[in-house]
Amino acid sequence: MNTRKLLPAAAMLLMMTACTQEEITPAVESVPVKLAYTTVEAAETRAATDLNQGTFTSGESVKVRISNTGAGSWTDYTFTTGDAGAMSAPDPAPCYPAGTNIDIVAYYPATAGASFTVAADQRADADYKASDLMFASVTNQAKQAEAVNLSFAHKMAKLCVNVSTGQGVTSINSVSILNVLPTVSFDQATGEVGSASGDAIRIAMSNNGAAVIPAQTIDGGLLSIVTDKGTATYSVSNKAFAAGRLYTLNITVNLRAVGMTTAITGWTSEGTVTVNPVANTAPVAIDMGNGLKWANMNVGAWSETDYGDHFCWGVTMPFYVEHDAYGNAITGQWLGGKDKYGYDWRNYPLSNETGSILNKYCTDEYCGTVDNKTQLELVDDAARANWGGGWRMPTDDDWTWLRNNCTWTWTVNYNGTGVNGMLVRSKIEDYTDNTIFLPAAGYFVGKGVGNKGSKGDYWSSSVEEDTPNYAMEVHFKSDGISRSGSARFYGMSIRPVKE
Repeated sequence: MNTRKLLPAAAMLLMMTACTQEEITPAVESVPVKLAYTTVEAAETRAATDLNQGTFTSGESVKVRISNTGAGSWTDYTFTTGDAGAMSAPDPAPCYPAGTNIDIVAYYPATAGASFTVAADQRADADYKASDLMFASVTNQAKQAEAVNLSFAHKMAKLCVNVSTGQGVTSINSVSILNVLPTVSFDQATGEVGSASGDAIRIAMSNNGAAVIPAQTIDGGLLSIVTDKGTATYSVSNKAFAAGRLYTLNITVNLRAVGMTTAITGWTSEGTVTVNPVANTAPVAIDMGNGLKWANMNVGAWSETDYGDHFCWGVTMPFYVEHDAYGNAITGQWLGGKDKYGYDWRNYPLSNETGSILNKYCTDEYCGTVDNKTQLELVDDAARANWGGGWRMPTDDDWTWLRNNCTWTWTVNYNGTGVNGMLVRSKIEDYTDNTIFLPAAGYFVGKGVGNKGSKGDYWSSSVEEDTPNYAMEVHFKSDGISRSGSARFYGMSIRPVKE
C-alpha cells in the first residue's frame, strides 16, 4: 500500500516568498503561508512505474485552497513543486490572516475538476501523471514561519504489470487494462471521490509499467497483452481495486496463453501476484493394447483436461490470429483463393510463397508440385517438434485402430473439471483399465475457435491422397465419432503417440 512519510526537517527547502508591503502593518508583520509536501514511499522503482513515488517531478502545478478555519469560503492558489519536498508559492504569496487559523487543502493535478476522468492512454508520462489524482489537507493551522507539511494521498488505485516473454513469444507489443469505469466525482474541498462511473474503456499502459484507475470492482477480462504471436487475455473474478493501494502482477506470456483467457487467482487485498504459467506436466504414455502408447494430454496442454494448442496441418508452431494494438482480431493465417472443389485453400501449410499451390505433400498436379508424399516427415510433425523424445503424430491407421479397439464414451464435466470430451477405454484383454481422455477442444478457423466444448477435431499425420489439400482427422461430438478429411489450414488438436 502506498503510504506517505514525513521528510526530515533538514531535507525540506522552505520557500522564502514574502507578502507585499501593503499587507504589513507597523504593529504586526504578516506571515506568508509556506508549504512543503511529504514524500510517497517508493514501492516500485522500475522505469515508468515510479512516477509520483518518492517526490513529485519538479515544476508540477498543485492547486492549493486556503480558508479561514470553519469559514468554508476558499481562495485558490497555484503552487509549484521543487526538489526534496519544496513547494514554491505564487507571487504574491498567501499570508496568514490576523487573529484566526486557516484550513488548507491541495490536490494534484491542478486541473482536476468536480468530475475527474483518467486517461485512456497512459503510455506517456504526462498522461499517467494527469490521471494520478492526489489530495492533502490540514485543518486549523496556526500561524507559523515554518513550512506546513502537506501529506498527499492517492485517490486512485494503481496497477503495475511487469510482463516478460516466455516460450514461443518474441515481443510484447502492448498491455491494456480492460473494463475500466474511468470517471469519478471529486469534492475539491474534502477530497472525497464518488463511485466509478461512465462507459467501460480500455486503458493502455506501458510495458513493464503502470496505470491508475478509479477504485472499483472488475469482474471478467482485466488485461489484454498483445504479443507478436497474438493476444493473451487475463481475467479476474470480482476483484476489488481500492483507492491508494498498489497491485502488482508479474506475468510471463507463453505462446500457450495466446488466444486463450487465463484466470488470475490468489489476490490479497493488496500486494504482488505472480502469474507465471507453470511448466507443462510431463506427458504419460499409455499403452492401449497394441504396443503403441498414447499421450494422456494434447500438445500444449498442462493436464489431460487442458485443451492445449491448435495447429494447422504440417505446421509445428501453434495456430494464432493476428491482432491490432487493441487486441482485436484482424486476420487469420490465410487469405482467399479456391480449389477445384470451390473451397478456400490459399496459404495452406507447406504451400509456396504466394499461397497458390502446394509445394509438399501433394499427389495432384492441380494442387501443386507432385511429390506423392502422403505422411508427414518428422521435420513437419508438431508432436516431435514440441515434445521430442520419440513422440509423433498418429497416422490415419493409428486412429483407425483406436476407433475400432476402444470404447468411446461422450463425457460431460469429466471428473468434475467442467470439461467435455471423449473417454476412450481399451477393449483389449489385460488393457481394459487403460484410458485416455480427449477434450472437446473445437478447432480454429477464421478468427477464433469454433465448437469449443461440444466437438473435438484431432489431426492425423496422413494426407487425404485424392485431395491433398486435405488431411485426415478424427472428429467427434456427443452423438459419435467419425473419420474425415479437413482443409489443412484448420487449426486442430494433436494427441501424440510413441512406439
